[in-house]
Amino acid sequence: MDDNIIIHSIIDEKEIDLLKDKTSFRYTYDKATMDSLKEHFNLKDSLYLLAKKEQEFVAFCSIDRGWWEDNFFFIREILVDPHFQNLGMGKELMSRCIEHAKENKAVGVVTETAFENIPMQKLCEKFHFQKWHNSQWNEGITYKLIF
Repeated sequence: MDDNIIIHSIIDEKEIDLLKDKTSFRYTYDKATMDSLKEHFNLKDSLYLLAKKEQEFVAFCSIDRGWWEDNFFFIREILVDPHFQNLGMGKELMSRCIEHAKENKAVGVVTETAFENIPMQKLCEKFHFQKWHNSQWNEGITYKLIF
């Protein structure tokens, strides 16, 4: 990872606005997505991470308790700017999120990704997430990691 990239926890939900209109695969950070992120930001034990190189956006990741199964955390978003991909940013952010869930005594972590999001699928495999059948969502793949 580039030593000039700084990762910090977001403490003011206004920083989430930096994501507005960014895209990843077929997904756009539109108003509805931004509102959802801000809503989940306020949940107990949420962790929102922002990576920047000077003032340039590098990556974003969020994890929160907004999953319907008790004591699971949900990795809601991982977004790495294309200019900073293949530097280990996704791995670093996911690692921090998993550690955060463990520190907060979670049973495990869940995430969802689009079928075409191969980089996220590979990242989940690196962390030994298992594909999990989620009858509530069939637009992609749900992954679950039990501690």
